[in-house]
Amino acid sequence: MSRPQIVDQVEDVRDELDLLVRDLRLGIRGAGHLDTLEERAQAIAAALVAAFRGDAGRPASVPVRLSRNGRGVWA
Repeated sequence: MSRPQIVDQVEDVRDELDLLVRDLRLGIRGAGHLDTLEERAQAIAAALVAAFRGDAGRPASVPVRLSRNGRGVWA
C-alpha cells in the first residue's frame, strides 16, 4: 500500500489542531488538564513530523493520532 501524500497527512492533523485550539480557548482547568493538552500537542507535532519523514521519523514512544474527543491516543 502506498503512503498517503504529505499534504493529505498534514490536512488530517489540522482537524486535531483545530480541536486543541478550541479546547485551549475554553480554558485550562488545572495541572492534569494542562498535561492532557500538552500530550495532545505532542501527538500533533509528532504526526506533522511523521508526515514528512514517514514512520522512520517518529519515535515509537510518541503517540501520533488522537480520537476526535481527544481522549484516545494511539501510534
